[in-house]
Amino acid sequence: MRKDYYLFFVLILGLGLILSACGAEEPAEPDVFSQVEEVQQEEVAEPVEEEEAEPVAETEPTKEPELVEEAEPVEEVALDEKEIDAAFDKFLSKMVKYNTIGLDSLNEQFIADSQPFLLDVRQPEELAEKGHIEGAVNIPLRELGEHLDKLPAFDSPIVSYCGSGWRCTIAMTELGALGWENILSLKGGSFGGWAEAGYPIVEGAAEEAVVLNAAEPNPTFASLVSQTLNAIPEGWGVITADQLATELAENPDLILMDVRTAPELQEKGYIEADNFHHIPLEDFIARKSEWPTDKSAEIAIYCGSGHRSTMAMAILQTYGYENVRSLKGGFGGWVADGYPVAGGKAALDEAYTDFLGSMVKYNTIGLDALNEQLIGDPPPFVLDVRQPEELVEKGHIEGAVHIPLRELGQNTELLPSFDTPIVSYCGSGWRCTIAMTELGALGWENVLSLKGGSYGGWVEAGYPTVDGLAVEAMVLDAANPDPDLLAKVDTALSNIPEGWGVITADQLATEMVENPDLVVMDVRRAEEVAEKGFIESPNYVHIPLETFIEQQDLWPADKDTPIAIYCGSGHRSTMAMAILWTYGYNDVRSLKGGFGGWAEAGYPVSGGVTALDEAYETFLADMVKYNTTGLDALNEQLIEDPPPFILDVRQLEELEEKGHIEGAVNVPLRELGQHLDLMPSFETPVVS
Repeated sequence: MRKDYYLFFVLILGLGLILSACGAEEPAEPDVFSQVEEVQQEEVAEPVEEEEAEPVAETEPTKEPELVEEAEPVEEVALDEKEIDAAFDKFLSKMVKYNTIGLDSLNEQFIADSQPFLLDVRQPEELAEKGHIEGAVNIPLRELGEHLDKLPAFDSPIVSYCGSGWRCTIAMTELGALGWENILSLKGGSFGGWAEAGYPIVEGAAEEAVVLNAAEPNPTFASLVSQTLNAIPEGWGVITADQLATELAENPDLILMDVRTAPELQEKGYIEADNFHHIPLEDFIARKSEWPTDKSAEIAIYCGSGHRSTMAMAILQTYGYENVRSLKGGFGGWVADGYPVAGGKAALDEAYTDFLGSMVKYNTIGLDALNEQLIGDPPPFVLDVRQPEELVEKGHIEGAVHIPLRELGQNTELLPSFDTPIVSYCGSGWRCTIAMTELGALGWENVLSLKGGSYGGWVEAGYPTVDGLAVEAMVLDAANPDPDLLAKVDTALSNIPEGWGVITADQLATEMVENPDLVVMDVRRAEEVAEKGFIESPNYVHIPLETFIEQQDLWPADKDTPIAIYCGSGHRSTMAMAILWTYGYNDVRSLKGGFGGWAEAGYPVSGGVTALDEAYETFLADMVKYNTTGLDALNEQLIEDPPPFILDVRQLEELEEKGHIEGAVNVPLRELGQHLDLMPSFETPVVS
């Protein structure tokens, strides 16, 4: 009995070991996604485990191959980063207005009975306190990845909203990458703005969302997005301007990323930082190589208002970056809070405003004055901006440093300190005016342009010159102009067209007839226009050079607009032309000889105090007793020696019938203008 019992016991023990060995393989089979999302998606994970557990209890060894086939997706957990790249790149390339919709536009869709699927990503307590938009489905942002089955089909229009517009931007970005083709985020203050605008709301929480199972996003990517959203930190990744300013000062490792377009940077400037990176949102995936390699690096991103930077933040978080924040209010908020910016049009505005405000006689110097200064100790720094072949052919002023105008922005290290007097010259005075203008804006405080025909006038006046090229200039590194301003100036100078921006009076007259889009800009002072008139044009604009920056709202909005500028002689208009070039206008010319050259060429002018006005004004001002003389007075004058010149303006038949005063010259009134050669000198007394 004992032996039989022992054998039975061993048999039972062996069978138990065999069964437990078969059961031990079960934990290795579950889908890794159920492990990844075990905490995040308990409601989804539990049914999956039950469905898999039932067959295990009933399966026989012959069914094990089926379990292996079901487990294959486990290997897809490590999503190929190229797939993520492709998803986000496709989403970004299809954006329209950065996938935003305004309050009015959404309300119009309600009125038109074409309401989109409304996705409210706020927390439940926010809905309980503030209500929601009628028909909205509430899925809190951190839980969104777990409830994609409650969203409509990929091609259904979806509008996401939150409290202020921040979280719905994150939701829009992630859903767009997952494949939803028409997903927008509500702007204008999102739900807060909607309520403030008086649009209808429903009190309390929204109705429970319904499972639709209408779309099938990539499960591996969906799991990654779910992890990303679930891990969003408290505060939703916001950094304020005050916090950013503090961190920029205290944390030298902070990476500052600007995702605006290049024209925005050029126009408005940027936030200066040691670790500054500019990657436009549109190119964010294509330029992924410029992202920090360390995914634990501290990163702050900004755009214009905070929308694009929040999209970029969501993208980086999806790639595993752990410490990324988006600047609340963006660059606009930073500026509004009074924090400094580098470069941009604001800096350009300030530079030119300071320069124009400090001008003395429009920063010109005459030939004699320069000759006197060259004798002084120390003499000014003389800058020759002509082409090399001009120096070879005509020589140069002794001691001059030669930098061709188009290369000036690339060679500022050859110039002296900001407070050193500089006199620039060229062939006739045109190019040196451009050089003077740009150097003045860059910070050189005492830079003048040589007038009087510039080098040509210098030679003609007999002042000394040296044959051939100037001695090679030395590197001084004495001044450090703002690099962003310098880049703009260099771009303008490097791209000066052939002819240096000259338009002649004949060319202007022709273009005014043939080109109805031509803008004719007058930069003279108001009193000059009032006194001398102006060149009439359908697109006439008057902006005195002194207020050229302050009145830039009068500049054409389109920087491709053809513009012709004039002043009195061509100096100020050339300065204005250089300024417009630096602001990106690419079809600007200055009238050679200015208004004076135009009038001298015989072209018409409008308004102003003409020569006729001036003549009559002078005549009327000089009148004595309205320029009359009496009979007795004339008789007395005729006795004098010499007598006055007597002018008889009657018709010939009147003289034949009635006679005339002895010695009178007869010129009928209608013919007087044709016979002024019969009149005496201006100072001779005349009685008509």
